[in-house]
Amino acid sequence: MSNAWFRMYSEFAYDPKVQSLSEVLQRRYMMLLCFMCDGSIGKLSDEELSFAMRISDEELVETKLILLKKKLIDENWIPISWEKRQYIS
Repeated sequence: MSNAWFRMYSEFAYDPKVQSLSEVLQRRYMMLLCFMCDGSIGKLSDEELSFAMRISDEELVETKLILLKKKLIDENWIPISWEKRQYIS
């Protein structure tokens, strides 16, 4: 879908999980939300995902470990609570 959009909640600004991330990791998390919105998650290989995020393969592994530990994503890069927050209006 062209120009797809997703709901971004104001709590992002003060959510302890998000705010405990560095600005770099916050950006990567936001990019994952964008990729989820456009349907890329699940279709991109890790190599393609690292290229899309403009980071190295090693940085991608580190990013995934941190986001998993914070319970922001699952093993398949799916943002936790995506369906709950992105309900169809």
